[in-house]
Amino acid sequence: MASLAYNLSKEKQAFAKTNNLKSANTNSISVHTGDILGGGPAISSLLQDHPTISILNAMNFQLGVIGNHELNDGLDEFLRVIQGKKATYDTPNYDLVSRYKIEKSNTTILAANVVNKKSKKTISGFKPYEIKTINGVKVGFIGVVDPYVQQLIMPTHTKNLSFTDPAKAIAKYDKVLRKKGIKAIVVLAHAGAENTGTSNQAIETQAAKPNKAQVGGSVTQIIDKLDKIAPNHSVDIVFGGHSHSFANGIYGKKNIRVVESLDYGKSYNVATGKISTTTNDFVKTPAATVKYNYTRSNTVINKNSVAKNVNRIVQNAAQLTATVTRAQIATLDAERLSSVRIAKIEGSAVGNLVADSQLALMKNLERHVDFAFTNSGGVRDDLVATVKDGRNIITWEAAQKVQPFSNFLYTGQLTGAQITQVLNEQFSGGRGLEVAGLHYTYNDKEIVDVFVGDKSSSEKIVANKSYTVVLNNYLTGGGDNFPTFTKLKNSEIIGIDTDTFIDYLKAMKNVPTAYTPRSVQVEK
Repeated sequence: MASLAYNLSKEKQAFAKTNNLKSANTNSISVHTGDILGGGPAISSLLQDHPTISILNAMNFQLGVIGNHELNDGLDEFLRVIQGKKATYDTPNYDLVSRYKIEKSNTTILAANVVNKKSKKTISGFKPYEIKTINGVKVGFIGVVDPYVQQLIMPTHTKNLSFTDPAKAIAKYDKVLRKKGIKAIVVLAHAGAENTGTSNQAIETQAAKPNKAQVGGSVTQIIDKLDKIAPNHSVDIVFGGHSHSFANGIYGKKNIRVVESLDYGKSYNVATGKISTTTNDFVKTPAATVKYNYTRSNTVINKNSVAKNVNRIVQNAAQLTATVTRAQIATLDAERLSSVRIAKIEGSAVGNLVADSQLALMKNLERHVDFAFTNSGGVRDDLVATVKDGRNIITWEAAQKVQPFSNFLYTGQLTGAQITQVLNEQFSGGRGLEVAGLHYTYNDKEIVDVFVGDKSSSEKIVANKSYTVVLNNYLTGGGDNFPTFTKLKNSEIIGIDTDTFIDYLKAMKNVPTAYTPRSVQVEK
């Protein structure tokens, strides 16, 4: 983040110099497209992501949009964090959070299509749009979220929310802005975009004038509908997010710039445009370039006031959480264990480990268990060791990066038929499962056979038999398009997935890196 602060500062300074501006901040504005909270590194998440808010304030981020991870702990907790209210005793990690100097967020959060289910009005604390005056010209910003993200949030956190059609929301507020005489309109979208052509598919190969046919993803679907229902709209540029993918191109009937940078601050995008004081609109489609967030040395960072301040915030958070994060819990046979899945419905080495930990929890509780499931999207990172004195040390922080969400673990019963159906749901929209206690075969269209136990077992699952399973609360709510998990019977909470994974590694003491897939593709 200190490097990002430095790089953005330099971008603004270069822009000001090129255009003979008085200040680096005169005609520049920093914005984000959501998921600033949740699933982050332990030095932020252990402090309920208050350090992230401090950093965004230090970097003068003015506008953003809500993402799905902002609701990991519910709307009330997200509002508490951004409003800078003190933690209460029921706040997660209260002992640590209560020691942190909390700041109110200076970033206005936009959410034009997230409304109260009963009143149909924008959620209190958010705005559908914002107007910024830049060098005497008013520019409109509208924020929307892909309704698909509702499937990625615990149902209890969205029961009072509605995620409406983003194209209709943009059309509605585009009309409001145009009535105010505002023609330069920017959309911040927590919705995915990607370059899909044979060229210009990566940051390294992006072209100055990419062909508009090279852009795909949810953002393009939103633009297609917007062009249809509001052909006179004045949207000029859409910043995408959520999908962690690179995009930079021109799309739609109105030649809208679509741009998205990578996840976890790996890159950032710089968009520039010229606005006419006569028409109050962009003279032409804004330009954009996605750039890598190259790491800067401490010497360089300390010469930049903004970056130096951000670095101070990071170091303070690291110091406050060090007793927890730096604790050594196990060793690893290699420097890294991969979280990369071989295919959509085949697990990963780290995913196997996570699922195994959940089986182990039940056995430690002396409870009967047959199978464990976790969503592949919840396995967030490789398990990376720190090399010390020739040993590959796994720290608490390294393990937490793999399972950062602290989901509740439930146990309950599903039938063999329901388990087969769950595995089949990976073909119909589910984002992938990590499993333990079973293995299966599949072809291009469906699951072929499901077996109880490891690959040495030939015992097939019985359709009408009841099996005891363990899974997280995200899946019990049907998250990631696995609706059959909502049929779990006799469910009860037995633990927390983050703690379970960490305790499992502690008990193992040394973690092997051998990986055996638990699913095998067979011929049709």
